[in-house]
Amino acid sequence: MQAKEAPRLRDLSEKELHIIKEFTDSLGIKIESILNNPKILIVKGAKFNDVFDFPIYFNGLIDDIKSIYSGGYYLGYIKKEKFHPGIPLANRISRLCKIIDCIIIDDTGEKIFLYGKNVNQNHLIKFSKGLKVVVNANYESLGWGIGKVINGKKEIKIVEPLKDLGWYLRRGG
Repeated sequence: MQAKEAPRLRDLSEKELHIIKEFTDSLGIKIESILNNPKILIVKGAKFNDVFDFPIYFNGLIDDIKSIYSGGYYLGYIKKEKFHPGIPLANRISRLCKIIDCIIIDDTGEKIFLYGKNVNQNHLIKFSKGLKVVVNANYESLGWGIGKVINGKKEIKIVEPLKDLGWYLRRGG
């Protein structure tokens, strides 16, 4: 019986960095504001690859680890040439929400969002279309949501949760 290949970390390829850069560009931030020393976790046969950011002083240590399944600061994953952000990345970006486009919701909207339900415009303090970090009135990260305008004539605005803090509880994660 042949031994399984152990998971390993490696530097991101130019293509993978480009995928993440497209994502950060869509948020209006520089890639350097979220990445210092990114590594991708390679697991043979996996459907996606997790991306982590490590302190540079860990580089020598990382090379000595024979098998690893997680580490550093989790950013998200790359699947089918698309970057899917994680909750920790929303936390990291939320500190920039006073200068970049984020979605800000009120207290009632926060409860609705954390239950994974769409938040209507009655609970929006600041709205922006597309995938954005969603924060409460105190700029505390709640997760990722998609700002949408439905019914173009009336311009009804909603925020659809993509991944929120309550997601972990609802799915047993």
